[in-house]
Amino acid sequence: MNKPHHQIANAATLVYLVGVVLVVFWPTPVDRPASGQLHMILDWLHQHGMPIYIGYNKVEFASNIAMFIPTGYIAATWFKNVGLGVIIGALASCLIELSQCLFLPERYATGLDVLANTIGAGIGAALYYVVHRLYRLRLPDPQRPRCRNLDDAL
Repeated sequence: MNKPHHQIANAATLVYLVGVVLVVFWPTPVDRPASGQLHMILDWLHQHGMPIYIGYNKVEFASNIAMFIPTGYIAATWFKNVGLGVIIGALASCLIELSQCLFLPERYATGLDVLANTIGAGIGAALYYVVHRLYRLRLPDPQRPRCRNLDDAL
């Protein structure tokens, strides 16, 4: 039987995956209804000091990165392999973009989306690596002798 925190993690993963599926397979671009407001916000930010080169395309690219960070983390955790986390994220992104190209005529399949999603999966897999290493460093080493005080260590 799973522990309660495993059940919570599984439920959160399921909710995340359902959300991603809804976003990537929505028949029209999901940002279309908010496009005008997003441009107004970007204009306001530009007027208040945000560099002009940060525009809609960069925000969309960053959003794709952020959306796939959990994918890389979940895949790396599931398979206990950082490389597989990145590969699974890249393959999932390729399948998503191919599906959008073939079945969703109002969506735009681009190689930049695959790149951004793969970067996100790589960040997620790297996070798994860091968390896993930090956790392992905290575990006691069975080969290391235990010392009761400093004199025992010398």
